[in-house]
Amino acid sequence: MTRIISIVGPESCGKTTLARALAERLGASWVEEYARAYLTGRPDYDEADLEAIARGQLALEERALDGEPSVLVLDTDMLVIRIWWQERFGRVPDWIEAALRRQPPRAYLLTSPDLPWEPDPLREAQFDRERLFGVYRGVLEERGAAFGIVGGTEDARLRSALAALNRQGISPPVD
Repeated sequence: MTRIISIVGPESCGKTTLARALAERLGASWVEEYARAYLTGRPDYDEADLEAIARGQLALEERALDGEPSVLVLDTDMLVIRIWWQERFGRVPDWIEAALRRQPPRAYLLTSPDLPWEPDPLREAQFDRERLFGVYRGVLEERGAAFGIVGGTEDARLRSALAALNRQGISPPVD
């Protein structure tokens, strides 16, 4: 059975950097954030676009799981899309909630907003990261999800992530 690690949290909190580093350290497969490719070059998006992003992210995750890797690291998942939808458009579609209920179990890593903001045309919430961190934490707690909070800069962040995963029963390979 594949052990899934999903990295979630506010924008510009090092999710992609951490996903790459974890995948390398664990010898794992990883799934990139579909939204980044989908939205590049678009000045705005609507609910239809967010639905396409959600379905695209699910497809990437399912394709990766078809290969039956021992460990799979996700740069984002449906929880991120659910929170994003709620924040941007209000009511979350029933099918998103259903997709969350159907997804395989995973260990979550919640990235702390303790890194400096890095401007990016796709980022929207520079001054709202602390509040959004609380939203993520609340949703994870409400769902009873296994998660660890990850903080610090690159090396410290990776060590923090590995320690959080170890507490969740996912140990890194021995060097």
